[in-house]
Amino acid sequence: MQRIILKQLKRSVHRLQGEPPPEIERYYQAYKREFKNYQKISNKFELLKSARQADIIFGADFHPFAQSQRTHLRILRELVKNKKPVVLALEAIDSKFQSTVEAYLDGEVDDKNFLRKINYTQSWGFPWENYKVLFDFAKTYDLPVYGINQVGLDRQKSDLVLRDAYSATRIVALRKKFPNALIYVVYGDLHLASSHLPRFTKKYLGKADQTRFLTVFQDSETLYWRLAKRKLEERVDVLKLRRDAYCVVNSPPWIKWQAYLDFLEQTEGADIDENLHHFIKVIQKLWKIDSPMTDFNAFNEGNVPFAHHISKSLSKTDLNRVMALVRQEKSFFIPSPATFYFHSSDVNHLVTLAGQFIHSKMRRDSEVHLGFPQDMPARVWIEAIGFFASKLINNRRKFSLLKDLATHHHGTLIALEQRLNEQMALKTNKPLRRVRRTRFRKAQDYFDASRAVGAILGNRIYTAFQKNDLDFTTLHRWLRTPVGSDPRFLRFYVSVLRDLKNVQVVEHGKNERL
Repeated sequence: MQRIILKQLKRSVHRLQGEPPPEIERYYQAYKREFKNYQKISNKFELLKSARQADIIFGADFHPFAQSQRTHLRILRELVKNKKPVVLALEAIDSKFQSTVEAYLDGEVDDKNFLRKINYTQSWGFPWENYKVLFDFAKTYDLPVYGINQVGLDRQKSDLVLRDAYSATRIVALRKKFPNALIYVVYGDLHLASSHLPRFTKKYLGKADQTRFLTVFQDSETLYWRLAKRKLEERVDVLKLRRDAYCVVNSPPWIKWQAYLDFLEQTEGADIDENLHHFIKVIQKLWKIDSPMTDFNAFNEGNVPFAHHISKSLSKTDLNRVMALVRQEKSFFIPSPATFYFHSSDVNHLVTLAGQFIHSKMRRDSEVHLGFPQDMPARVWIEAIGFFASKLINNRRKFSLLKDLATHHHGTLIALEQRLNEQMALKTNKPLRRVRRTRFRKAQDYFDASRAVGAILGNRIYTAFQKNDLDFTTLHRWLRTPVGSDPRFLRFYVSVLRDLKNVQVVEHGKNERL
């Protein structure tokens, strides 16, 4: 199923973009050769140790995939803890706009004018929010940022080589300007094959130069399938390719291709319905559910008709609860009318809510279940089923363990209280207690807590399903069970916790992975 999804995504991308010309294909083959073998299974800590010893780091970037840039952000967070200064060098920015970059970092130019002045949409065009996190980080830690690209060259092989050569001159200039700093380069992954940008950089530095290099690749398709053969694709986070190169295993290959397809479709003005239909069908197939499920509406952030659409069916109280989620920039699904609302339409959000949609259809529910605190167990269960669905598509999906949550935050305290109540119900065989209502706790705190606890439970359901400890008969019974705040549902919820109690789950918190 996973390979079929990947092939379908690649066909869709090529349909929109066209097949790559032979010159680009040869350029790509040089990149693929980087992953013929790997030296050993590594980890975050060994990678960071090597990164701290480097003078220039080449960080692979898959432009439309937000997790790609965030991986570098997580590495940078660790590197700035050292005394060695860090300089950020970005392919996304043309070097001729350096004065504008510096004005933006100094707060003299806002986002809108910055993007206009550097002609971002035409010269780069990939989602700005993906790269904004790097600029925000640079502002926080007062890091210099330099554009090292030369916009205007086409995507032919000769032009790619010219871009590699030009960017190498900019990197060498930064190395000479900041001899005691770490130059962290974020550049398209294909360019980071040893024979591409790194080769030009070493050549221009000279044979006698002692600069220490490190390349950090991400999400190699070749290596992913090799790990999958050994059933290690969910357990390995980092592979060491050689002394000066690692590969971070962040996401399965179809996730980044889905991100690429989403980007192309948004560029073409396509709506989100097609992707939802696709994922609903995939999840139904994985869950062995045959009923047609196509009756829904989907809205993106800022879509004015959304409130009018749902106001026809919701009570005033529920409408206020739903609109509060909109103001809090949440993505969510409500069963009646069957409606998706996306603040962010990344794959994880899409599949999570697709799973919740199927769940609502199976149990024939029309309630929103946002009446906190009484709806807390119901909301946790709904979020758990959605997370379970998303893990079937993105088996590398990260989630926060309770120890990762912000200390003393109201949502964290609610999550801890919910988990404690669950453990007490299991231990004493007494009814599940509801989390408390206090004047300091807001609806958003309960909602955030339900997602945190739901992700932990959803991961446990996923593990049981993958180990064949959860059969389809039981799964269908779970999905059909009515959800609510009544004693019958609470007994069902505790029975699920008891069924899953002995499932051996390997849990990695977000802070333990890149």
